[in-house]
Amino acid sequence: MRLFILALTMIFTGFLILFVAPFLSLAGRVEVAGGGCIVLFFIPFCFGAGSPQLLSIAVVMSAVLAVIAALIMWLTARELARRGGETGE
Repeated sequence: MRLFILALTMIFTGFLILFVAPFLSLAGRVEVAGGGCIVLFFIPFCFGAGSPQLLSIAVVMSAVLAVIAALIMWLTARELARRGGETGE
């Protein structure tokens, strides 16, 4: 149940960031760039377009994303092991 709440919190935070970002760009000079990440197992595959100076930020963010994905997978495995093979029915 805690992982479910964590997942919903992460989804809500993502939507909140997407909603707030255009309003932040009105505040001043903003450099436009775009990108995304797809996580397969615990390896993030990231892509993007924009300034090459943003590459270091993208690398750090993908490393953080990989750590978060690995942590969630570990928590899931630990929870399943604690249940002892319960099917949940």
